[in-house]
Amino acid sequence: MNSSELRYKIISTLLQSSDPITLDELLKEIQVGKQEVEPVLQDLVDNSLVVTGDLIPEKPSPQYCWGTRWEQRVEKRESKTKKELRSAYGTREKLSERKLNIDSKPVLEFYRHIIEEYKPPEDKKYLVFLQCSVRRPFSASPSHGSMRRAIRIATGYDPSPSKDFRQCPVHVVVMASKMGPVPYELEDMYPANVRGGGVKHFNQSQYEYIKPILSERIAQYIITHRHNYEHITTFTEGRYADVMKDAKAMVVEWCGKDYDFPILPKLDGPQIIRMGKSMPRKYWEKYWIQLYLETVSWLDEDMQKAAEKRLEDMDVKYYEGIGKPLKNQKRRKP
Repeated sequence: MNSSELRYKIISTLLQSSDPITLDELLKEIQVGKQEVEPVLQDLVDNSLVVTGDLIPEKPSPQYCWGTRWEQRVEKRESKTKKELRSAYGTREKLSERKLNIDSKPVLEFYRHIIEEYKPPEDKKYLVFLQCSVRRPFSASPSHGSMRRAIRIATGYDPSPSKDFRQCPVHVVVMASKMGPVPYELEDMYPANVRGGGVKHFNQSQYEYIKPILSERIAQYIITHRHNYEHITTFTEGRYADVMKDAKAMVVEWCGKDYDFPILPKLDGPQIIRMGKSMPRKYWEKYWIQLYLETVSWLDEDMQKAAEKRLEDMDVKYYEGIGKPLKNQKRRKP
């Protein structure tokens, strides 16, 4: 069988399968050896015609699925979740920013849906919690711009719902100060789309009341959906980091030390001092390198090399941490 015929058989098999299939299932179906199939299959993956990975939990990895079919599956799932949420709120009066709070009925219903009915995207291997912002949608805020940059340089894909959401292996969940966990793909849904201040804007009594509620909700999200993800981290500072520390303690207590995870950024950790001609000023501009480095540590060797090339091309210079040497990234010559 020549390569063209083999390519046709692989494509035909994937198109006829309603679910992602494993390599063993594919070999059994087309009756061709692994050594012959793998290069043709990899070429289809490299050209974005086929997706691969831990696509569904019921089967061992890697699994393969025709690209457009997988996109339709993901889109259908996202649409179902949004349709259910719209149905829950569509005929009801929506609360204003001033009246919406962590105990509001719409917020409690949104949280219940996220814990009891929602399922994270099947192909997201990694979970990153980002703190919320005043601006809506969250992904449009300057702080999220820097944090998204870290993920994009690490993986090659922007996790924003309006960018490369479906291709990015990182799933962003926002810690919304008046709600709890908000998956990125639902950031435009009510009540997550209602503009509001963060925990750093609360007075002390408000913060003391909200902090344990937020911590428990974040912990419950991790406990409920932990089997969907291989790695977890955060980019949360100040009060947001304190909430995450309490949430992590709950997760470790309930699930064991295997579910421990780093809370970034660390003030004594890596810090950017220059990116091209730009000098960072905001903390998220200085410390996004920590999120980049953590994400890269999860990837295989080839993906790590590609990430390092993207960082190098941006002409980034950063300290590796307090008492550690300067890390120089030089722009490659064209």
